[in-house]
Amino acid sequence: MPIHPLVVHFPIALFITALGFEVLSVILKKEIMHQTAWYNYVLGIFSVPVAVSIGLWDGRSLTDPGFYAHANFGYTTLGFSIVSGLILVSVRKKLPRLFRILFLFFLLLVVGLVSITGYYGGKLVY
Repeated sequence: MPIHPLVVHFPIALFITALGFEVLSVILKKEIMHQTAWYNYVLGIFSVPVAVSIGLWDGRSLTDPGFYAHANFGYTTLGFSIVSGLILVSVRKKLPRLFRILFLFFLLLVVGLVSITGYYGGKLVY
């Protein structure tokens, strides 16, 4: 039984939830929502390597060309989320205004990448 479909929903949910909380924090001007968005993003970053590695293990015998598109977008999501997290950590305390702008920008990109990755993953299943 493949484990990847069970695990992959954690980073998806965490990144989308982070985006939702960050948008609400901007609209409602509530710092607690921004903090919640940040924690969800960090947890999402830590959950992506788990989802990708399990996906590689589960997909090792797949020959469907769609698997390679799904895997490549998974790698891209993994790399970008880690790099964006490192950038955000480096500017978070020093340049809080820039941090907020970059955070929203990175959130939008990561959610876009996760959506594309999920689309190709869904095509493999359905």
